Amino acid sequence: MAGDTAHESRFPPPPEDDAFRADVRAWLEANLSPALRDKVLHHKRLNRDDYAGWHKQLGARGWSVPAWPKEYGGPG
Repeated sequence: MAGDTAHESRFPPPPEDDAFRADVRAWLEANLSPALRDKVLHHKRLNRDDYAGWHKQLGARGWSVPAWPKEYGGPG
């Protein structure tokens, strides 16, 4: 279709997607350290502690295993 770009869709996302995106953005703002953000944005090498710390934070939120039920450590 003329004028379409790669990020546009003919079908708008459901409203709950907007809420989820807002939740993810707020969580990242609160949990992504400036040092780690700087490394990622500037394509710097992440070390073992960077990965371990980040995955610990994701796990605490239930996002390291997104398809798992809440009782097994997932988001539900």
